[in-house]
Amino acid sequence: MTASSPLPLSVLDLVPVPLGMDAAGGVHEALRLAQEAEALGYHRYWVAEHHNMGALASSVPLAVLAAASQVTSTIRLGSGGVMLPNHSPLSVAEGYRLLGALAPGRVDLGLGRAPGTDGRTARALRGAGAMMEEPFERQLSDLIAYGTGEFPAGHPFAGTVAAPAGEGLFPPLWILSSSGHGAHVAAQAGAGLAFAWHINPDTDLARRAADAYRRHFEPSAAFPEPRVIVAASVVTAPTAAEAEEQSLPLGLMFLRLTRGESAPFPTVEEAKAYPYTPQERAVADGMRRRAIIGDPRTVAERLHALAEDTGADELILSVNVPDPALRRRALGLIMDAVQVADRPTALVG
Repeated sequence: MTASSPLPLSVLDLVPVPLGMDAAGGVHEALRLAQEAEALGYHRYWVAEHHNMGALASSVPLAVLAAASQVTSTIRLGSGGVMLPNHSPLSVAEGYRLLGALAPGRVDLGLGRAPGTDGRTARALRGAGAMMEEPFERQLSDLIAYGTGEFPAGHPFAGTVAAPAGEGLFPPLWILSSSGHGAHVAAQAGAGLAFAWHINPDTDLARRAADAYRRHFEPSAAFPEPRVIVAASVVTAPTAAEAEEQSLPLGLMFLRLTRGESAPFPTVEEAKAYPYTPQERAVADGMRRRAIIGDPRTVAERLHALAEDTGADELILSVNVPDPALRRRALGLIMDAVQVADRPTALVG
């Protein structure tokens, strides 16, 4: 992002299932969020992969994205990301080529090497008799080969190309990173880099990862130039006090996840009434401190600072509040505030 260009924004959805709503309702609200994001001018709508979490309905991002492809027309759709160790590279290549047929020219494939769940569930996903897992880089190489039909010499499955057939169906790849390792993988693969600042809010590390990625980047057909997205968790409302209140369920949800509990996304009332011990309060508040919380102007200022400090070309925002209507409202508040903040710099020169 340059000083004279607006800050591109995208949406990362965990597909929350609030207390009192079932999974069907959570997915329905996710589709409404995708439509709202498109109408407001957000660039991408990505869905994360999480398992064994009752508060979230994002266990199969591809299913949500396929549905979203039928109710949107311009916004890019992608995974943020597919946790590749949980899947066969061929099945991922086929699934996202098929999504490319449903939404031509607007699909992204974000890939991560974490399981997106606890260790026991990760083993269950991979099967009780699974072989020792392969290195992420090998899985990535296989995925690219199946998706493009371009196999390295001597590959045992050369000629096995992901269906459906057709030009331009295999999407651009983005590599997720929260520690910096993914930056090197993304650079070597000629892929985009998506840094999970919302998981690891270490701004200096994010900047170092982005700088290393750009230094070592090898151009590809999908990415002639390096591209960095930074993810942030955001809670905003017309007033700072309301934003703080809406963020309370985020802390309680995270606390429950640390204890292995699977429960719906708590309400504000539930979070207020919860009898925290001092230790539990520290965990919940620590999670909330990872998020950017405040009124729209404050949030916009912090988002611009985050993009500047990390060297991000784009920010992707996760807005996790229990009320679906307030999630959609937050997207509008953020976009309006960021655009207002953009205008003075956009007019310079």
